[in-house]
Amino acid sequence: MAKADYHRNALRILFILARGSRPVPDAGVEGFDRVFTGESRVHALDFWMRYPDYLADELLTLFEATSDPSYLDEARRIFDQEEPDLRRVPMLRFYFGAYEPLDTVLGILKSRGLVLPRSRVTAMGRKGHEFLVSPRAVELLDRMVAELSPLGWYEDRVALVLKVAGSRGGFTLKTRQHERREYHDTKVDDLIPTTAGRVRRRLETILEKA
Repeated sequence: MAKADYHRNALRILFILARGSRPVPDAGVEGFDRVFTGESRVHALDFWMRYPDYLADELLTLFEATSDPSYLDEARRIFDQEEPDLRRVPMLRFYFGAYEPLDTVLGILKSRGLVLPRSRVTAMGRKGHEFLVSPRAVELLDRMVAELSPLGWYEDRVALVLKVAGSRGGFTLKTRQHERREYHDTKVDDLIPTTAGRVRRRLETILEKA
């Protein structure tokens, strides 16, 4: 596996945390006014960011369930732009699914005052994680997208991934991703393989019927 590009990973995770966050419901921490809840949800969303073919597969399922042509259009666009080859960033299969340690990435974001990770106790008494997001982080992303057009892909993609995920938590999203055989059957500590060939054939079959 190629050496991790931590700054690229930090940018992608920042988009996920900032765009997927909500206003802090309590007093929070000074300098941070938004929060993203759940580390497993971060990994699940990151997986769909990193594997456009699996995202396209999910979009096709949504199209078949809703007949909403926007889902089919997005899936077709992913293959028209060769994203499964050009945009895929391999991810390891861990015990509970796709996973990559976030320590270094979060260290980069925390040192710049963009994100503050913290532990929390859920209503069920379990320990969880949440990520506070500063106004500076949102302003930084807004400015970068406005000034650097290639970053528009991240803005558009995270919006699509969040739309597909809806309000589902990390456990539910990972369970959904496990329903893909290629994902589920990958051995622990192996890279999750592409499923582009199968999804492309599925797309072509649906387009023939549309």
